[in-house]
Amino acid sequence: MTEDERERAWAAVHDAMDQMPGWAVGPCTFHGEVALWHLAAIDLRPRGRQAKREAITATGTTETGALRALAALLEARRSR
Repeated sequence: MTEDERERAWAAVHDAMDQMPGWAVGPCTFHGEVALWHLAAIDLRPRGRQAKREAITATGTTETGALRALAALLEARRSR
């Protein structure tokens, strides 16, 4: 994976998030015990006291794979 591929993958995530105000994305972390990268986007808009926040998570065998998976899930969520 090149730095350019990583940049494009992050750009795809941020492009999808541009259309989802109030959402934030966390860091991409590697979980060595399962050899997967993990990434989540969370809706931070205010909710009622008992309401749960919506979160979308993605995993991949590479950092870029997890980023691309999250971008695809965000696009699908936005299209609903």
